[in-house]
Amino acid sequence: MVDQTSFLGMPLRTQRQRRLLVVLYYAVLVGFAAIGLWMDKKGWGSLVAQTFTFGGLLGGIRMGGPVKAYDQPDFPLDRDTSIHTLNIEGRKPFDTSLPEAWVPLDERERTQRDMAHYTAYRILRWSFGLFVLVYFVVTLWDAAWLADRTLFLLWLFLLYVLSLPQSVVLWTEPQPPAEELAEVPAPAR
Repeated sequence: MVDQTSFLGMPLRTQRQRRLLVVLYYAVLVGFAAIGLWMDKKGWGSLVAQTFTFGGLLGGIRMGGPVKAYDQPDFPLDRDTSIHTLNIEGRKPFDTSLPEAWVPLDERERTQRDMAHYTAYRILRWSFGLFVLVYFVVTLWDAAWLADRTLFLLWLFLLYVLSLPQSVVLWTEPQPPAEELAEVPAPAR
């Protein structure tokens, strides 16, 4: 499911490195929460603009993250043309979001994706219950302050929901097996 060996300059080869990425992701999300709760309503526009970028940063729901895309992405109709270049120079295309870059999930990856979603929904059930409990306690404490920030809290919860299955995949992806075969460089020609 994890199809990259590094992401944003961080290596993702071991389970510890992938877990560190998940912890850092949620630390940044908590930082956004602290800044957003400290700001007034007029300053939230810049944070809300980050929803689709930050929500899909880990991949899964869109291409480009460390988690392999779950479904084939939708492409605009004008990209589906019958004109193809020969690529005589052998250069790598600049746009890697072309349909040829997407590889469907195999049976093991689909099972892993489904299990990650099941686990994410179990985590979401308990975290949503905790969120509602804290929300009502804070409502009793300072209802006016919370009324001003309810929309922002729902935005944070949306980011949390969008990223939770990908975080579960990154957290539970097993350690790759030890290298059994020796890599021999090709002879120079």
